[in-house]
Amino acid sequence: MGSSSKKKKDKQKDFRKTKLKVGKEKAKPTNFTDTSFTAKTISLPNQSISRNVEGEADIIKRLTLVKHHQNTTRKETLIYIEQHLPENPSLYKQILTAVIPLMVDVSASVRTALVNLLVAAAKKQPNLMELHARSVVLFVHSAMTHITPAIRHDSTRFLDILIEYSPDSLVRSAWVKTLRAFFTLMSWTLTDSKQSVSLAVTTSSVINTSSKAKKQTLDSFAKFIKAGCRPSEAETRKKLAITSHPLTQKYLIPVTPQPFAHLKLFTRELTNNSGKAADTGDKTLDLNTVACEDYLTRRRVFVEFFAPHVLKNVENIIKEGGEAGKAAKTLQVLVEEVVKEHEDQDKQQ
Repeated sequence: MGSSSKKKKDKQKDFRKTKLKVGKEKAKPTNFTDTSFTAKTISLPNQSISRNVEGEADIIKRLTLVKHHQNTTRKETLIYIEQHLPENPSLYKQILTAVIPLMVDVSASVRTALVNLLVAAAKKQPNLMELHARSVVLFVHSAMTHITPAIRHDSTRFLDILIEYSPDSLVRSAWVKTLRAFFTLMSWTLTDSKQSVSLAVTTSSVINTSSKAKKQTLDSFAKFIKAGCRPSEAETRKKLAITSHPLTQKYLIPVTPQPFAHLKLFTRELTNNSGKAADTGDKTLDLNTVACEDYLTRRRVFVEFFAPHVLKNVENIIKEGGEAGKAAKTLQVLVEEVVKEHEDQDKQQ
């Protein structure tokens, strides 16, 4: 009896309208199934894609700090970029464009940090300096001819990077200009006039270059001459053993660029107000139109216009002795070898 009444009450509950109270949720039916779910995110801190994108964006933001007025900020920015070089090769152009002007920075620590950055970038991207050699060498020349002695002394450190990682592009595009920059850096003259000699003596006495700086410059000069006056690996591979008549070469198309440059058909001479050719005393002015694409042309240009002045000036440094004297002696031997190689080549022709 009791069980039947209880069943009736339970059935009546299903059809009974419940009164809702404020703030109280409606009671859920007995056959209710919870279908709600909670979405959770999975964090992968070592995921390469997200990490690289964030790192590249951070480097781009930090590039603006290379123009900061504090030396410490500029140095720390270069160090950070060196330690977080991106994998994406397309970003290196933007990085070089921003940091290369620091070659003439007033702070020695900033210039040192830039040297380390360029070396690290060249190692990570082997063809980087080869692609940007023309733009980099412009700032190298600016540093080599800068008014501040410390900046001039550090300029060869940047030039050594180009000599090591892109020697072919360097000597092809800036052979004559770099040779002139070395003469300016060492306070040497390319003329034999008394006025130029007295000016060089006065300039060298004012500059008072240290023995360590002279050694660094002379070592870099020797590396540059080796890179330009000796055949590269690519040019050595191109040589083929061909047996031909000794006079065949005279009737073939010249292998050197601008073989008729000595005729001055396409050069414009400097003139004074009277219209006559101006005698500047610097014979290297005619070399602005010469394309130094192969090592034979570069060697000829060096031997005919620069080598005599180099040999004359290094004698004084050799007499000074010390580390600079040893470096000058090494340079002297190298120049004499290059001159001899050029003379032997002329005899064979």
